[in-house]
Amino acid sequence: MSGGMPEKCRECRSDCGSQILFLSGLADEKKESLLESTVCGTIPKDGCLFRENDRVDAIYYIRSGKVKLSSVDSEGREQITGIFADHDIIWEGVFMEGSRYPYSAFGVTEVEYCKISQSTLEEMMKDPMVAIRIIGMLSRKLHDANERNRILNSTVPSAKLAGFLLYRARYSEEEEITLRLDDIAASIHLRPETVSRKIREMEREGLLERVGKSGIRILDREGMQKIFIGEDVY
Repeated sequence: MSGGMPEKCRECRSDCGSQILFLSGLADEKKESLLESTVCGTIPKDGCLFRENDRVDAIYYIRSGKVKLSSVDSEGREQITGIFADHDIIWEGVFMEGSRYPYSAFGVTEVEYCKISQSTLEEMMKDPMVAIRIIGMLSRKLHDANERNRILNSTVPSAKLAGFLLYRARYSEEEEITLRLDDIAASIHLRPETVSRKIREMEREGLLERVGKSGIRILDREGMQKIFIGEDVY
């Protein structure tokens, strides 16, 4: 991980102050003081942000790029727990004493990030406004985890895929969902060839279209939702 030059760090901290929602409303001087110890850096595509079993001592704000949280099961297959993109925050385990990461974080693309230490976060939470916003963001994260579990609990491959693509589309700032086939498969615990076959079927049905090498655009959200809830499964 690279920290960059001081000028770059100032730019990163300024970006953190303006983009991190739970800091909005604070005076610029207070933001600057709170973010003084923030570490900014870049990892390349496939580079590592942190590794499984590393101690959790910070949150990571993703300035740009995509990060996947993944582990390897007993049979050597990658299992993706989550994918984070521009302006997302990786919070996992930060409020649990002695917490360690149960997975590693790798760049799906080149990633620019800011690392905010646990002690800095605790100082931020002394402001009631910040604390309330953080509680709200963590509540949404719990809802997000429940939604992912619902997707993974489906036993029908087409329903799993439809649910996952709808889920990614809701949280994406782009028109297309841009993920490698292997990453989609690892996210929903299916074989890549199964995902590829189901995508082709959905494309023939006019539910989605492929864009470029790894992009997918949903054309019929209602039809995809019907597949996800089991009204139209193939």
